[in-house]
Amino acid sequence: MRHLARALTVLRRALIVVLLAVLSVHYVRQWNDDSGARGINDPMSELQGEGSVTAIPVGKSFRIDEDLFTADDVYVTSKSILVTYTYRAKQTRNSWSFPGTRLWLVTSDGEQLIGRTSGSNGTSWGSRGYVTYDMPDRPADRAKLVYDIYDRYGEIEIPLAKAGDGT
Repeated sequence: MRHLARALTVLRRALIVVLLAVLSVHYVRQWNDDSGARGINDPMSELQGEGSVTAIPVGKSFRIDEDLFTADDVYVTSKSILVTYTYRAKQTRNSWSFPGTRLWLVTSDGEQLIGRTSGSNGTSWGSRGYVTYDMPDRPADRAKLVYDIYDRYGEIEIPLAKAGDGT
């Protein structure tokens, strides 16, 4: 009986070692192939399917309570505007996820663009994400990215490189 128990223990430990090796190879491969979009759809492939993409670095931030929201980049095509962002949460335990759907663009003539698609990737320090908008009715070279939920408000002016005029 002891020999059987010992054999089962050895078999169980060997199985654990083999499974850990297989999982390690999988995660190392996934880590090395990571394009920065882990956990979310690849919005850039969708944009590139629309034609020429103009990338505009933004790098502007505003505070939400003690957390920091940063608009990283804007990508403009003839059909869409995509804004990427980073949300850094100071409190990492018992905190809320960033509601990317509460971001909208307001052009200089007052047109409000609501996000059509969005995605985010949660991390231990906050999240990274994107929001995609349709083009404005009239060409615009800048807009305000507005965040407004409950008693929290922030806005950043972002360049759009004449979004909506086909450039």
